[in-house]
Parts: sequence; structure tokens; C-alpha cells
Amino acid sequence: MKDKKAIKETLATVKQVDKNIWTVVYKGSYGLDEMLEKGIPGIGGIVRFTQKYIHSRQVFLNPFVKDFGCSTFNTRTPQNDVILGRNFDYKDSVCIVVWTAPENGYRSMTVTLGAFLLYGKKWQNPEKLKNHIRMMGAPYCCMDGVNEKGLAIAVLEIKTKPTKQKTGKKPITTVTAIRAVLDKCKNVDEAIELLKKYDMRDLIFANYHYQIADAEGNSVIIEYVNNEMKVIRQTHKDENLKLTNYFLTEGGDNRKEMGRDRYKKIDDTLCECGHHISEEDAMKLLESCKLCYHHQYLPHMVVTVWSNVYNCAKKTMKICSGMNYDDMYEFSLDEPGKVKKIK
Repeated sequence: MKDKKAIKETLATVKQVDKNIWTVVYKGSYGLDEMLEKGIPGIGGIVRFTQKYIHSRQVFLNPFVKDFGCSTFNTRTPQNDVILGRNFDYKDSVCIVVWTAPENGYRSMTVTLGAFLLYGKKWQNPEKLKNHIRMMGAPYCCMDGVNEKGLAIAVLEIKTKPTKQKTGKKPITTVTAIRAVLDKCKNVDEAIELLKKYDMRDLIFANYHYQIADAEGNSVIIEYVNNEMKVIRQTHKDENLKLTNYFLTEGGDNRKEMGRDRYKKIDDTLCECGHHISEEDAMKLLESCKLCYHHQYLPHMVVTVWSNVYNCAKKTMKICSGMNYDDMYEFSLDEPGKVKKIK
């Protein structure tokens, strides 16, 4: 990014909503087209590219982010709007709502993990500009989001060896794939075709799969089994797909699977509701699936960092963070930086 003015304008938008949620409206370019053309396979490459692009070594992405939980599902509201519900489970961290508007892509609204940017509770000092400049890496840390065409995506972890495709295509890593789907695709089919063009190289420690939904009512699950991309489609547009932390594709390594109980709870609840549910009830379902437990090996708690519900028709997101379901906020793609307190 040659434009220092855009960096200054971006940092001026950084706001704290509450102790768990920050927002930033990203101004200018973040070099996705250059990154895709170059082919960057891992976090180290993203860090070097971003630091060079914005001329700051303050931007850093944590390569040791792992041990996610997470749950997702798609359904429709009583008004027939397509929604994607999502729990993001990890150790306690802030989350960051990010708006982007690239020149050569679709506008999007995403949620980023503060710990990935090394922007956590220890760094919440608005007086220190060097802390906020870490936000310039936010476009490449999104864990879920929705774009202006109503395409929503979320990533979840599977505890098995990472995908390392080597077919001769340009390499792409997990977080870059999410960004590319949101910037370049208007529906599920385009997202599938985009991912097929690249060799997936997962983040360092685990395998990742994705749920994608669009405003037309389509939803798919993308998994990589033995380095081969697999697509699970709905049998009809009213079918609810669900995803937690194990392979749905036959042949996937589920020896360290997690989340069958959460999967069943989501499935049972949606069946009881006739496969349609309000956004508020979707949030209650996510609350019922929240995680809070001591890590098996490391000295930290795994918690539901945020629960959010994307409305693909309205391009809005309701979010509760820090397992505080008494405070719910709504953000809109069409109103960057603005927050609406729901309760």
C-alpha cells in the first residue's frame, strides 16, 4: 500500500464496542490480487507480504493459533432469508469486526480473531498507535464473513494433519482462501470453482473445512481428504447443513474428532423447528452449543469467543462475544463502523 493516507484513515476508524468487540473500517487496498498471482502458501509469506505492502513491521500474524472448536449451520428465517449461524471457539480473545471495500472485488464484513493479530486484551491501549497498526493485517485474519452478494463463509478445524496439495497450481492458505472467496465470489458455485484453481496449504497445525452459504439458498461444505478437495452439497435448498470438528466425507481421519454432540443438538433443534428459525432463536441455539473447558494439554480455557448469525439477504450480522448472551449487537455491511445494540 503506497498510500499512507489510507493507513491513517483506517486507523482513525478503530473503535471499541465493549470489552470483547472492536471494529475497523479498512481503507484502501490490501493486495489480494498480487498475493493470489504470486501464490503464498503460509502465514510467514502473508506476514512478509503485508509488512512490505504497508511498509510496517508492526503487522504480525500469530502462527501458533490452533485448537479451535467451532460449530456452523445454515437455515432460513420465517421470512425466508438465508442465515448462517456460527460459534467460534478458542482461548479467550477479543474479536474484531472488519469492513473492506476492494477496488477489484466485492465489499465484505468479516470477523477476525484478535489473538491472530496479537491484538488481544493486553494490547487494548487506544493511546498507542503501534497497537492499532496491527489492524492493517485484519483482512487476512478473517474467520468468517459475508459479502455484498450475500455469500457467507466460515472455517472450522479438524484435528488431523494439514492439507498440503502439490499439483502445480498456485498455493493458497486457509485465511487467504476465505478472503478470496469473499472478494471474488457471488455464490456457492463460484466459490467452489475458485478453490479448485489453487493448491490448498492449511495453517500449520491442523486441517480445516468450510461451510459456505449464499443468498439464493445454496449451501455447501468443503473438505480436504487426503489432499483431495471434496464438496458436500444440499440435496435441496431447504436442507440444513451442519458442521463441527470432524470430517463428514467418508475416508476422513476422525481419530481425534470433536463435536458430534453439538452436531446432533443443532440437527435435532432445526428438525423440531421445521428447518426454519429466527435469528434470535439461531443465537439461542448457538448459546446451547457454546464451549468452556480446560485445554487437555495447555494451561488455558477453550471458550466460545463469539457467536454470530449472518443474514445473507440483508447482509447483516448479529453477534454476542465473550459468552455474554445478554448483550447482542447488529452490524450491517452497508453501514461500515456503525453498531446497533439489540439487547
